[in-house]
Amino acid sequence: MRDERTGTGLAGLVRQLEAGSVSLQHYPQLPALQPMRDAWQQLHAESRLRIALEQTPAEGGPLNSTVLVHRMLGAMQALSPEYLRHFIAYADTLAWLEQRPQPTPAATAATRKRKPKAR
Repeated sequence: MRDERTGTGLAGLVRQLEAGSVSLQHYPQLPALQPMRDAWQQLHAESRLRIALEQTPAEGGPLNSTVLVHRMLGAMQALSPEYLRHFIAYADTLAWLEQRPQPTPAATAATRKRKPKAR
């Protein structure tokens, strides 16, 4: 029987990272810090956007993927800056997850084979 509290996907990954965090007991989540987190996220998104837009190729052609991404970012910034901020945070999270070491197939198989003992 599966433990519903552990979750799967991103929720399970967050719980796994929090469980393995040595600093979690010393630095709990504080709701009073949320305005600062929001301001940092907005500043970070604007910085990443500015850096990305500075790297636009001069002669990419109309179907060049880099030129299309830059056009999309510019349009998102004009139409919905809040959505752009969420999009950049999502892309940063995916980039971070991609850099995480992947478990080997042997480790994954060993994890699946382990079953909790019946009590």
